[in-house]
Amino acid sequence: MEEEYQGRITLEKNMIRSDVRKEFIEIAVPAILETLVGVIITSIDTKMIAPLGKGAVSAVSLTAQPKLLFLSVFYALGTAASIFVSQAFGKKDREEANEYFHAVLRICIFLSVVLGCVLALLAGPVMGLFSRQQETMEMSVSFFRIIMGFMVFQTVSIVLNAALRGIGQTKVTFISSIFMGAGDILTNYLLIEGHCGFPALGVAGDAYGTVVGTIAACAVSIFFLIRHSDFLSLKGILSNRKSQRSTMKNIRSKAGNLVFENLFTRIGFLISSLIISGLSADDTAVYFVAMILLTYSFAFGDGLQNAVVSLTGRSMGARNKQEVRLYIREGRKVGIIISLSLSAIYILGAHWYFSLYFSDAVSIGQGEQYSYVAAVLTLLQILRIVNIGSMRGMGEVKIPRILATICVLIINPSTSFLLTELLEFGVWGIWISSLITQIIWCLMSFIKLNTCFETRLAP
Repeated sequence: MEEEYQGRITLEKNMIRSDVRKEFIEIAVPAILETLVGVIITSIDTKMIAPLGKGAVSAVSLTAQPKLLFLSVFYALGTAASIFVSQAFGKKDREEANEYFHAVLRICIFLSVVLGCVLALLAGPVMGLFSRQQETMEMSVSFFRIIMGFMVFQTVSIVLNAALRGIGQTKVTFISSIFMGAGDILTNYLLIEGHCGFPALGVAGDAYGTVVGTIAACAVSIFFLIRHSDFLSLKGILSNRKSQRSTMKNIRSKAGNLVFENLFTRIGFLISSLIISGLSADDTAVYFVAMILLTYSFAFGDGLQNAVVSLTGRSMGARNKQEVRLYIREGRKVGIIISLSLSAIYILGAHWYFSLYFSDAVSIGQGEQYSYVAAVLTLLQILRIVNIGSMRGMGEVKIPRILATICVLIINPSTSFLLTELLEFGVWGIWISSLITQIIWCLMSFIKLNTCFETRLAP
């Protein structure tokens, strides 16, 4: 009888794990594909603007940092919405979910309209702070003014999709990204060089492509919420009813930590970029091409994080400690499988990949060496992202902010400066610094996640 009982318990545990794995994959795969679509669209955008010349490519590229800096506020609001909605979904509390969803969306709309108008008017002075290329300044200002002037569509899409991920609707957000890409690419085709009777607007056409894409993404998410959602709703979003004081306090707390985390990370990256810019173009050319590989690694990790936030948040809301633990383990397993697969591709395909960009054997050989480092960084990066996502799903946003500040704002720039400027390791100093940073960041995320798990889910 004892053996039969133990066998039944083992069978039940295996069934639970199988269900968890199936659900995790169903949510994670569309989330990963969604982030990959974003990377691919950016690559296609660059390719479509390239015929206008290097100046046009440079002008658009230089708007990336200020654009991401201002949008970081809205990405933080989106992450906060995902956390609140997923936990309310786990509690099956529809009223609480919509209370937070509506409050965040109202904040988003108000801020994006005000900030969009201000940035559109001050596009020239703002770009003057972020760019010293006078020959491309006019194009940069034009692109930035259009993107920021119509930013409300992009910011609303960010919050809508984040909330939908909170209830596990990653298939909808994936479809939204497909429509965004289709609208962007089609408008680019019509307006950048002028086709089918449309005017050739150049860089401005590329900006309008981005705007049309975000409108299409918004439309998909809104359509689902109106016609097919039985948990989240847009009804009451424009009502005069004020949000509860506790709701606004929680939003400020969560979103505030996330905003500072994003800002500190962005500042850290800017400092590191300045250090790298001190090296010669010949030294950094292969490095930048190798960094494209890590962009794809991050896309996989970010998609995986969206799934982890949704699932652990839901289980956290239900106070199901076992399920939270299983989702964290499953996230790590999937992360390891993805990172090892990507690492193998990077290493085995290194010669072919770097041959696309360089013809000399020295550069290709350097690229092959860098691909080994990229492979290790991929594993560390994805595991760290899963751990951070798990903490966010449990409602912990302060620890991720502290870790990001220490690693990206302090450790990475200081070690980069030490190894490249003082010890003169050149590009290898940058790679070694990245390895040191990611190792510390990853290890600390494991330690802090265990602490967070015990404190947040204490009896």
